Amino acid sequence: MSDVGLTAYRQCTFREKREVLRVFWSRREADSELVGLAAREYGPYALVLVIVIAVELAVIAVALVAGGTVWAWPAVIATGLVAWCAWWTWGCLGTVTTPPRGREHASG
Repeated sequence: MSDVGLTAYRQCTFREKREVLRVFWSRREADSELVGLAAREYGPYALVLVIVIAVELAVIAVALVAGGTVWAWPAVIATGLVAWCAWWTWGCLGTVTTPPRGREHASG
């Protein structure tokens, strides 16, 4: 299997991977340079996956609205929620920060 650009993320322990997710999704400062780098690597993949889900739900919502089914409104609401998630993910991309040199400490 070829390397897809998640080198730092793959070097992380299970605990550090959980920290990567916390740092990325909560927009908090990373505890270490490795976690910050892994969170920056993780971001574009998270955004692509959320956008793919949003597009899939939009297609389903359009089909359900066109068909006039009872499930149309829940599909539209779900599409709106996932669109909001894509917006949040986009915002998280630029906010991952790492601590200044000398202030790093081990997570947990």
